Amino acid sequence: MKKRLLAALTGLAAGVLLLGAYLGALRYGLTLRPDLMIAAGAAFVFAGAVAVFALVAMDRPAFRSVRAALVLNEDPAKEYVFFFSGPDTLPIAARPDMSVGEMLVRFSDEFKTPPDKMTKSIVLTIKGSAKKPFASMTLQQLFAVLKPYNLDHVLLMDDKDGFIGYIPGKRAAKEFGGDKAIENVDKYIVQVIAKPSECAILRDLGGVTSDDTISESENAFQAQAKLWTNEKIQGLVLHRKLKPVGFISKVDVLRINAGLL
Repeated sequence: MKKRLLAALTGLAAGVLLLGAYLGALRYGLTLRPDLMIAAGAAFVFAGAVAVFALVAMDRPAFRSVRAALVLNEDPAKEYVFFFSGPDTLPIAARPDMSVGEMLVRFSDEFKTPPDKMTKSIVLTIKGSAKKPFASMTLQQLFAVLKPYNLDHVLLMDDKDGFIGYIPGKRAAKEFGGDKAIENVDKYIVQVIAKPSECAILRDLGGVTSDDTISESENAFQAQAKLWTNEKIQGLVLHRKLKPVGFISKVDVLRINAGLL
């Protein structure tokens, strides 16, 4: 505000000075050529215009430099990552040689709590075996038990702890706990674990394949570049030393890079 006022007063003073010089010249009998006066007036107008533009340039807020890319496992980006382990998660493991009771026995006390009272989220890891395939009926029974609870993440792993794919828990509860539960369990879990190269089918459920992963130490711009390689990718699984540690959705990656934190 002070700069604008100063500019206005400077322009006014220049005009008064020019007018005073002209009147003084007439008073002392000096005759000024009209073309000289026009040229002088034009010069002052030009000088004033330059001063205004210079003021505007100096007063304009500087554009912020390009924001540094945010690393996915550091604040504030990591606030948008759903991590698979932590004090508020129940890590349930399922293997072909286990019954539903054996899968849940570790957290039997937690499941005595009514579903609407459970505050922890469930991370279900389904691990394949080279010796025995999964029974679709067993997995269907497992999802029937977990459906009323906070099933947030489902991980598919091979017998050597290699990551095969990921399914959002809410979608898993819907597809594997409904009318076509046995059929869907066989299609999206049993067959995918038996043949990991077919994991692209998980994208039909909003899931993630073994190709849709990124290191937790990479940044949000690198994550966005991965997402653009295939429009069906709805998120990425973060890994640490090739082990899955968390999930970030496509929407949240774009939100981070747009600065909407």
